[in-house]
Amino acid sequence: MAVAGARARYWRRRQSERRTERAPACPAGRSGRAGAPAAGRGRRALRQAAVDPGRAARCAGARTGRRHSLQSVTRTPNCHAMNRPAREPTIDILVVEDSATQAQYLAQLLEAGGYRVRVAANGRAALDAARSSAPTLIVSDIAMPEMDGFAMCHAIKQDPLLRDVPVILLTALSSLHDVIKGLDCGADNFLRKPFDDRYLLGRIGAVLAGRTQRSAAPPSAMQVTIAGQTHAITAERRQIFDLLLSTYEEAIRMAAQLRQQQERIAHSYDALEGLYKIAEALNPALTEGAVADLALDRLLAFPGVLGASIRLFGAAGATRLVASRDFVPTTDDGAACAGCRGDAPVRGAPQLVQSCGMVPHPHACIALGTGAGSRGVLCLLTVEGALGAEQWHVLETVGSQIAVALERSRLYGDMEAQVRDRTDAWQSERQLLSAVVNTTGALVCLIDAAGVIRLFNPACERVLGWTAAEAIGQPCWEVFGRANGSAALREFFEHAPRNADKPSHLRGEWLARDGGVRSILWSTTWLHRADGTIEYFVATGIDTTELRGAEARLNYVSNFDVLTGLPNRILLRERLLQLKEKAAPGTQVLGFLMLKGDRLRVIGDSLGIEAEKAMLTQMAARLGQWAQGADSVGRIGERTFAIAALRDSVGGLSSLARLVLTVMREPFEYEGQELYIEPCIGIALLPNDGEDYDSLAHAAEAAVRRARANDAERYEFYRPELNKGAHERFQLEGAMRRALERDEFVLHYQPQVSLASGAIIGMEALVRWQHPELGLIAPGVFIGLAEETGLILPLGEWVMRRACEQSCEWQRASLPPVPVSVNLSARQFTDNIADTVGRILAQTGLAPQLLELELTESASMEDPQRTFEILCELKKMGVQLAIDDFGTGYSNLNYLKRFPVDKLKLDQSFVKDITTDQDDLAIARAVIAMAHGLRLTVIAEGVETAGQLALLAENGCDEIQGYYFSRPVDAETCARMLGEGRALQVSGLLRQPATRARRLRRVTRPAA
Repeated sequence: MAVAGARARYWRRRQSERRTERAPACPAGRSGRAGAPAAGRGRRALRQAAVDPGRAARCAGARTGRRHSLQSVTRTPNCHAMNRPAREPTIDILVVEDSATQAQYLAQLLEAGGYRVRVAANGRAALDAARSSAPTLIVSDIAMPEMDGFAMCHAIKQDPLLRDVPVILLTALSSLHDVIKGLDCGADNFLRKPFDDRYLLGRIGAVLAGRTQRSAAPPSAMQVTIAGQTHAITAERRQIFDLLLSTYEEAIRMAAQLRQQQERIAHSYDALEGLYKIAEALNPALTEGAVADLALDRLLAFPGVLGASIRLFGAAGATRLVASRDFVPTTDDGAACAGCRGDAPVRGAPQLVQSCGMVPHPHACIALGTGAGSRGVLCLLTVEGALGAEQWHVLETVGSQIAVALERSRLYGDMEAQVRDRTDAWQSERQLLSAVVNTTGALVCLIDAAGVIRLFNPACERVLGWTAAEAIGQPCWEVFGRANGSAALREFFEHAPRNADKPSHLRGEWLARDGGVRSILWSTTWLHRADGTIEYFVATGIDTTELRGAEARLNYVSNFDVLTGLPNRILLRERLLQLKEKAAPGTQVLGFLMLKGDRLRVIGDSLGIEAEKAMLTQMAARLGQWAQGADSVGRIGERTFAIAALRDSVGGLSSLARLVLTVMREPFEYEGQELYIEPCIGIALLPNDGEDYDSLAHAAEAAVRRARANDAERYEFYRPELNKGAHERFQLEGAMRRALERDEFVLHYQPQVSLASGAIIGMEALVRWQHPELGLIAPGVFIGLAEETGLILPLGEWVMRRACEQSCEWQRASLPPVPVSVNLSARQFTDNIADTVGRILAQTGLAPQLLELELTESASMEDPQRTFEILCELKKMGVQLAIDDFGTGYSNLNYLKRFPVDKLKLDQSFVKDITTDQDDLAIARAVIAMAHGLRLTVIAEGVETAGQLALLAENGCDEIQGYYFSRPVDAETCARMLGEGRALQVSGLLRQPATRARRLRRVTRPAA
């Protein structure tokens, strides 16, 4: 029967809910059910709360009295419940809580209240427990796993057997949705977490007491829209009243707590705002005075503070006033209170003092203390009762803030001084380092750990072609490219041993920005931070490109001839040793062939040094056919080549010599002319003629001298007797060097005679060597050697000086002044000759017109332009100039006509056979006629017979010298000849008068 009754009630409620859903809600006050007006007001209140929360709050304030009475009525059962003895164990309460701690606490609380308690961990377990044994009351949490409190409550209320079991939900009441969802699921009451134990027990008692008073009428239904969602609520009026009442009680209690909390927060906010403003004001203050001024400005804004001052303690305990506002304390420390003297504790609430000897007004002193002690005193002028305990506490904190700010200002001052000192030192060091980095010739580059360039000094800019602005910020492997295209630099940064402390070296070829290759030697190291991580990579480099180039050039110059490109004597020496090791003993012969061209010197003297160089280059090219094989070819001297060759026999070397001579006898070409060098070869054999290069070269040199005399073969093998002449030549060179030091050279003079008058008109100075053992040596023996060894320069200067001195001596002896002629060697005829002549003339005192300088035709044509310039310079000095040995060399008449010379000397080779050789006579006539046409005087040398003299006079020659009149004699004999007035008998000569063109020309500079 009970089950049937429950089912009937269940279906009646479902039908009522359907009717409510189909029909509109009844207007307020028209409900036919008892209590409808109250229910209508409740529904309207809920709707208003959802639509207009502000209006609901205002309405709630108007009904405060009625609600308070309801609250007191409701709490009466609570008090009775707390004072009643324990319930019978028939009241079964099911606690649904997923937190084991909360569940245990609730169980212990309810069991202490006299209830029987069961515990379920979630809504699903609670539903199963309730269906197995219906509880008297369910107390459930909301947020639980599997099934929350709302779903469980809804399931309970839908079960006909359990719908009458009251359900109390424990919630935080965080929103109105919790209340609506509670009503929607049929909850009987709410309890807010955290809950009060007495209130919980009282609420449970009230729910149990009101259980019997519930109306048996079908529950009413209403629709509530909250936040755009519509909720259909079906609940009994009593149930809704209980829920609203509990919610209202919680709201009243929470409002009271909120007001208290707001008051505390407001006080705390005011205090924090005051502290913040003081802290904000003190933060930028960096000096002691600024801290004190800003602190007092903010303190005067505190309510009840009438004035303030700050005094700080000195080293000897004396105080000093730093800042004050609205009053100034006296200096009577003796009658001051403990606070003013600084004896008050650093921590603790300050005490109000009515008056003291220092401050005769109500005041309080706050110690400006830190952990290190008190630094001073903050004195506040106030009145009793104006400041509360919390304000005093705040002011104490303010004192600590001021003390900290003062300490900070002191530390800042100290730190600022240290920073200034260290900054100055750092700036000085940085400037020094920057100056070193920017002015050093070494490359300096700073790279970070990622390989990005951070510093690029000017030396790097110069060498690599990148500007610092372009390189900085770039990966180093983009700027420092390897010449071979290798990615080694990038790999170096990725895999380099960065824990290495010692610098490493990196050398190689690097590409500059313009594509050029630079050879750089880098010294590198890593810079670590304090924690050991990599900060920078420092690389300093030296550009060795020029050094490497110089090394290569030096190596080339050391081993090869610059002009011809052939190996020089150093490299040929090494190759000779290599051939010596390769030579098979007894079966092969190693020969050393020395090649010279006899006419190379003549070509150089006649056509110039460039012509000689061209001949040497062409000779090297012809010898190149032997340089490609097993033989070695080299240039070992100024005009000397050599071939080191392996052959099976001496005959093979003879064949090689003949082949080389055949090639070299072919004409050479220079500026359209065919030239011949007249080659000759000397051959030395290893080991017969020597064991090393020097001995073989010495032997081959002797063989070359012998080959020159062999007009048929033009090559000779070395024989021991050939060394005799070389030995004598070597001894002669050494003796000649000593002769200059020992003054063994003497001058002889050969008179020059005029064919017009027969009188002596000049003297030619000729050097002789008075050897202490060999006697008087003619110049033909040693002049050539002097030219080769360079001794001609000091010897030529000595001859000129001695000739000038002798001419001055003759003049001092009252002898007729006649010019003295001095021959100039080609090696003397340089840009310095004018200075040398001028110096000698100045030192000896000889008049310039009494000095005649003779230059050979070949030397004058070596560089005609330079010769012209030197002759002009000498002519300006006033000396006489003559061309010696005219007709034997190569003359450029275009230059000759412009040379500022005075005389041509007809060479004795044309005079010697002039009486028997019509060609020589024709040449003599032509030279004389040409010279007269150029307005030059002609002197013939080597005149030894009367026939020669007669022919020369007949053809208009102006002057002669030779054995016919006088051999070269010493200075004393010359003096006697001048003193006696010795002359040539010319009365019987049929002399052709010389016809010269008018002297209209002037010295002009030839075209380049």
